[in-house]
Amino acid sequence: MTDNNQKKFSQLEELLSKLHDGLASEEEKRTIEETLSGDPDACEFYLDYTELCAQMEFELGARTPLEIGEQAISNQISESTALFYKGQTTKQILTPSWRPKPALAAAAIFLLFIGTISLVINKHFSITPQTLEAQNIPAKVENITHEGVAILMESVGASFVNNGTKPSRENGILYPGEILLESGIAAIEFYSGARVILEGPAIFELTSENSAILREGRMRALIPPQACGFSVSTRQIEVIDLGTEFGMNIEEDGHLTEVHCFEGLVDIYESNFNKTKDNKVLRSLESGEAINIQASEIQKMSANPMAFISYNELAQTFLESSSHRHEKWKSVIEEIRANQDILALYTFEDQGPRERSLVNQVSFQNHFSHGAIVGCRWTNGRWPSKGALEFKSPSDRVHLQSVDPHQTITLSTWVRFDTLPKRTLSLLSSTENNNNSMNWYIQGNGSLVFSVRSDNGKQNHKFASPSIIDRSMLGKWQNLLTVFNPIDKSVAHYLNAQQVSNTKISKKSFSQVLFGNAEIGNSSLKNSNGKTPVRFFMGRIDELSIFGRALNQDNINKIYQIGKPN
Repeated sequence: MTDNNQKKFSQLEELLSKLHDGLASEEEKRTIEETLSGDPDACEFYLDYTELCAQMEFELGARTPLEIGEQAISNQISESTALFYKGQTTKQILTPSWRPKPALAAAAIFLLFIGTISLVINKHFSITPQTLEAQNIPAKVENITHEGVAILMESVGASFVNNGTKPSRENGILYPGEILLESGIAAIEFYSGARVILEGPAIFELTSENSAILREGRMRALIPPQACGFSVSTRQIEVIDLGTEFGMNIEEDGHLTEVHCFEGLVDIYESNFNKTKDNKVLRSLESGEAINIQASEIQKMSANPMAFISYNELAQTFLESSSHRHEKWKSVIEEIRANQDILALYTFEDQGPRERSLVNQVSFQNHFSHGAIVGCRWTNGRWPSKGALEFKSPSDRVHLQSVDPHQTITLSTWVRFDTLPKRTLSLLSSTENNNNSMNWYIQGNGSLVFSVRSDNGKQNHKFASPSIIDRSMLGKWQNLLTVFNPIDKSVAHYLNAQQVSNTKISKKSFSQVLFGNAEIGNSSLKNSNGKTPVRFFMGRIDELSIFGRALNQDNINKIYQIGKPN
């Protein structure tokens, strides 16, 4: 393939990716049409790419196969496209018993292109074909609701008690209920815009988008004008802010309450439980004022902002905590480097932004080479001071080599997903289908898979976990680990130190693994038709370790506990 053709197909692949993701502009659609016009090679590339996307959509993306009948097709979709999506291959459609003329083939390509655009529009904007109404198919409408009132934005050393309301796995959303913060600091943003820093130990109940109850502990609130009227109640009082910054402290028995007004104005009422009908303000506090409320008296005093952690101090504490965890991780990595069982250790550490070699940090072994970085760029890892590589293009990968076979191995990596796996996302893969070659990847349904070819190269067996990747993990660092152990005849998968599957190796023909030429974050393995599917990882990777033994649960726990971001 000439350089010009390679550049043309690379540009076409990028445009087709946008088209199938529903992101192509009108100008980009016209560019695709112009590229396909009169170019058989480009048309063949387009058909292969479209077939691949269709296969992924059906085999990996949909739980219920889409049935397209003759009457259920939009008038913008051609009959050829309907046949294509009903399972016929492009060759069956475009190469029947007679050979089409070039003009007819080009027309078919154009109709497929139009059909693709129509399907993409229907897919991304939920446009129901008009003929579905004629078939009287009842529409399934879900009444989707959301009951969250706040979100956990940041935490430092926060430990939440299990019998209280904990941040949900999906984006740290908080729902009405008590938060039992055993220790540490938590920064909470209410949907109204009110911001609260809670210091443990504390009991803090969320009651609405603009109100809460402090039963025990210390908090600082920053209230923008949009959240004016934000209220915090205790057993004794209710504090209603008028656009201000204030702090509250309640001792363990709940009878000693301090209210500090740092800026603006707050009104203090009797608690809702004791409030009289006239609802008179007990006290109003201006900037710099504070009160100490005891069982029998109210004492006036000066506000003390130094007694409550500020947002600037929280940010500094967070950075210090991150730096501390990073340094602690480094000390453990030094121990792993000297471990006689470690085969490869790619830490993505201490490398400049322009370096194109990923260093294998193992001290005494040379089983794996350094990696050659192709395409991907350096970025931040689990901590602000740690390095990582970002994978976001079919060209992105890291090449490495290992010529020695290994009987038992443990693979461990820290990754951050930037998209849900609607197709294969490769973690580490041999580049050729040789005897004992391997492939470690996330399948389109969200399962973790380790596959290996047999000793004679005739069989390829997949060991897959259940689906473990979901939307709640996007943008968050996860530890994926797989143990391949032919001695015990098992393959076990782990997510964040929790075993998610353990499959028995039923045949003796899978006795070892040979990485050979391999790639991190991508796979050059070809299909039986000689084509290379799109398998590049979408996200960040900031650590990859390969051990020459089966790690036990204690080892796996240590890797996760010392490596988790916070």
